Amino acid sequence: MYRAMLRALGPQGWWPGRTRFEVIIGAILTQNTAWTNVARAIGNLRRARVLTPEALAALPAPQLARLIRP
Repeated sequence: MYRAMLRALGPQGWWPGRTRFEVIIGAILTQNTAWTNVARAIGNLRRARVLTPEALAALPAPQLARLIRP
């Protein structure tokens, strides 16, 4: 059904994000805060160049906390 809808309607772009991983991070963060803060946190992660699974996994917890709590 998903593929049929995708073929018929095309990508909907309903969730902002440059990559699939960014969409995942946004979905996780938005569970506990307003979207404006999520957007700031994602911007911080992007500027720090740590918006990949590998980079986030290697990031010390205190540094990650500073980046996602704008």
